[in-house]
Amino acid sequence: MALTRCAAMDVAGHGIRINAVAPSLAAHPFLAKVTSEELLTELASREAFGRAAEPWEIANVMVWLASSYATYLTGETVSVSSQHP
Repeated sequence: MALTRCAAMDVAGHGIRINAVAPSLAAHPFLAKVTSEELLTELASREAFGRAAEPWEIANVMVWLASSYATYLTGETVSVSSQHP
């Protein structure tokens, strides 16, 4: 987060925006190859919706950050998460 903020401040004068995305558990074929089914089930149960995010759900936030709707947002880390405390 600090790197994102510092880099954003360094280049803001040039009209460049820098933000980061911090997703929680995301379903991906490679994750299933390196993680046991039991662990994936346990991690998914900790999510508010009881499942992992789909990659497109995280990608939508990235698309929004790159769009003209987020032109004043810089130096932020956006949490894409359904985790509950």
